[in-house]
Amino acid sequence: MPQLVEAKGWEDDWTGTKDAAARRRMQTRLNTRAYRKRKSQATAGALIRSEPLVECWNNEQQSVSTVPASRIKQLYNARNPLLPKNLREEHFEIVFPLCPDHLITLLQFNSLRASAVNQTLISGILVTLLDCNGDEEIMHPELLPPALLPTALQQTVPHGSWIDLFPSPEGRDRLIQATGTFDEDELWADCIGGLYEGFPDDEIERRGMIAWSPPWHISGWEMSEGFLKKWGWLVKGLPGLLEATNRWRMERGEEPLVDDECARHTTA
Repeated sequence: MPQLVEAKGWEDDWTGTKDAAARRRMQTRLNTRAYRKRKSQATAGALIRSEPLVECWNNEQQSVSTVPASRIKQLYNARNPLLPKNLREEHFEIVFPLCPDHLITLLQFNSLRASAVNQTLISGILVTLLDCNGDEEIMHPELLPPALLPTALQQTVPHGSWIDLFPSPEGRDRLIQATGTFDEDELWADCIGGLYEGFPDDEIERRGMIAWSPPWHISGWEMSEGFLKKWGWLVKGLPGLLEATNRWRMERGEEPLVDDECARHTTA
């Protein structure tokens, strides 16, 4: 009988008992026993469900499987690792210092970052009036490094905003005066375009500008030899840039560049 499932002996059989009080006592005892059993089973089930799982290597299936943490010692011994060595460890052969080829893209990234710094410095300093014919006004010039202060030509002649980032007043004026006689996109590509256009490493090495120190001062910049030969008209006689370039080159033990290497710029 289902009512006697929890009965342990004849003393728990209440079916033949005529005394109502005695019958209720036996029924209560059986019900209490059944309740405690169900509660114990539920608690044990909860413990099993909450037991953490561990990833282990299954040699037969040659794959990773998860097993309860309590079964680890039953399934695996100390001589058999939970995971094979080739899954637990991964070795990378990296040799330092890196070869110079790894630095090429980093150098161009530094030039891009330096330009972004100068852009941040001049943002909010140069304000264009609402009048379409209005010139730029300098707001709070004391907050701007002297080398980035707009020249009279910058304030009176429309020009590309990228020119304002060049930390040389004379260089900015030269670019404004030469507007329309050179390819602006090509100049940009030769400076840092390799980051976007995927130039070969050996070609990038012959291009561009390098920023070594605070970008708002010309002394922190260096020209590559290829840049000087191609864009020599821009930098020929420019105060500070060739000197800064040679200072950085000599620190690396390289020969200085000379003014005679500058290319002549001819207009179309």
